[in-house]
Amino acid sequence: MVVAVDDAPDPTGLYRIRDGAYAADLLITAVSEFDLFTWLAEHGPTTVSAACAALGLAPRPADVLFTLCAAHGLIERDVQNGDVIEVTELGRAHLVAGSPLDLRPYYGSLSERPAALELAHVLRTDEQAAWASAKPATAAGDWSGRLGDVAFAGRITAAMDARGAFLAPRLAAAVSDIPMDRILDVGGSSGIYASALLDAHPEARGTVFERSPVDVAARTLIEDRGYTGRLGVVTGDMFTDALPGDHDVHLFSQVLHDWDKARVEHLLRASFDALRPGGWLLEHDTHIARDKRGPLPVAEYSVLLMHSTPGKCWSVGELSDMAELIGFVDVEHRSTIADRGVLLARKPF
Repeated sequence: MVVAVDDAPDPTGLYRIRDGAYAADLLITAVSEFDLFTWLAEHGPTTVSAACAALGLAPRPADVLFTLCAAHGLIERDVQNGDVIEVTELGRAHLVAGSPLDLRPYYGSLSERPAALELAHVLRTDEQAAWASAKPATAAGDWSGRLGDVAFAGRITAAMDARGAFLAPRLAAAVSDIPMDRILDVGGSSGIYASALLDAHPEARGTVFERSPVDVAARTLIEDRGYTGRLGVVTGDMFTDALPGDHDVHLFSQVLHDWDKARVEHLLRASFDALRPGGWLLEHDTHIARDKRGPLPVAEYSVLLMHSTPGKCWSVGELSDMAELIGFVDVEHRSTIADRGVLLARKPF
């Protein structure tokens, strides 16, 4: 059984410490390397695209940067009207050249931190610094290329399993009203989230779809947890292989945040094609708000993802728009716990 969490102390703060590890370095870089707020004070209000062009910022990492700055109250951001940004009084008072309370030298004293230097490179080039700043870069060009290393794959699978012990039961509770017969956990790692859904639906069965060698670690953890009879593992690559058919629920738990828009759209379309008519997509993750002004813990986590993967924390609006364009209906977002939530979308009959 997945461990009950109702009586456990809330570890949200512990998740935030780990997930926000790179956020301070991004702000240091914005101040010391790009003098972002001085530029905004001189040129704002302006658009995100104009700021990118002037400062030499790539769109994906810039989006993460401006969401973080908005979440900290350093800029105003209006994504509904051209994605306009403008420095706030807080930013003007403390991060703009010429202010008597200028903190730029204070931030600049940390500009040589390795992560700050890496983030400056990511901001300019959109080239990820790989998982945990691993060197040399992998042949795959991002952290996922390291999953071919059995030892690394085992560590990552164990890490995701540890993260899910508290989160998985709350996900299951949030979607307890969704009928489930056959659950496909795409990129499901240890299967801990599918296991929690099975606990809530005793008659259901499930499948974890994972690449090698993560599939080996998944089978071991599923067996150790006692779910071998109800939760199988199918080996495959979610980007090159068709998803297994005959499932009425597809779960992507903290998967899409590792990938760029093209690959997120590919996965959503693959899910739509493989789902039974009337079936449900459950996308469980940390989501940026529609207005891209927070929440702060998610904006901070997005920095880590931007640094180390081709992805970011996607906004509720971005994911909803993609799902609806593909053909999903009844799209809604529900909060779970520890800054996570689940986006639900149904394939029409």
